[in-house]
Amino acid sequence: MQSIINSIIKNRNLIIYIILSLITFNSLYNSSSVHYNGIGKIATFLSGKSTFFSSSVYSYFNLENENQRLISENLKLKKIELRYNSQAFGNKSFEPNSTTYASVILNSINKSKNIIVVDKGVLDGISSEMGVITSKGVIGIVKSVTDNYASIISLLNTDLKINALLKNSSTIGSINWNGLNPKILKLDDIPLSSSLKIGDTIVTGGMSFYFPKGIPIGVIVNYDNSSLEGYYDIDVSVFNDFSSLSSLYILERTDNDEIKKLLND
Repeated sequence: MQSIINSIIKNRNLIIYIILSLITFNSLYNSSSVHYNGIGKIATFLSGKSTFFSSSVYSYFNLENENQRLISENLKLKKIELRYNSQAFGNKSFEPNSTTYASVILNSINKSKNIIVVDKGVLDGISSEMGVITSKGVIGIVKSVTDNYASIISLLNTDLKINALLKNSSTIGSINWNGLNPKILKLDDIPLSSSLKIGDTIVTGGMSFYFPKGIPIGVIVNYDNSSLEGYYDIDVSVFNDFSSLSSLYILERTDNDEIKKLLND
């Protein structure tokens, strides 16, 4: 108690100044409309700023929870979409509920054989040869897996070729990358007898171990029908922007082992 009294005595001039200032401001606030409005504006401004600051601080510290909520909602929507596609195309071999969300931790687009690394592995149910997509379409195929991480062969890898088809005509071909433009893929094996046009959508063909039928890949942006070999030379603009990947979905196919056993017999 004595220390409080000593502190008051020590700072008595400051305390008296503050008290007189409050009395003065209160008198001006109540007796003058000009000062009333001015002080009211200042109070409103300070109140608004403090509310904005506290709201910003709260939002910042709540970002992680909000991101997790959005991730969970996006995963649910992706499973619903995959379930619809499976029913529409008769893909009984894919289980939408086994779809796994993963975050990208390493990625490249400036090599001929680009690889993506994500933060999910064996402990999360991931294994090699699983298909990988985003909300926009195909990304690649799981190559190798450790307990906590997985590497993915990107579509921007000259070693990867994926079964694909023209959505409007169901003509089967294959998608690959020639190592040049990271936004343009090549659609091969489409005969000149097929009908196509710029803007046609290319999707997965379903005849592979990796993807169900109907997953988007890109759209035709250019083609050449002058080849003497009887096939189009087709450029496809890929839906995904591989330079800004942050999150992916890894698909599980339930019958790979069964099919491989038939092929090996």
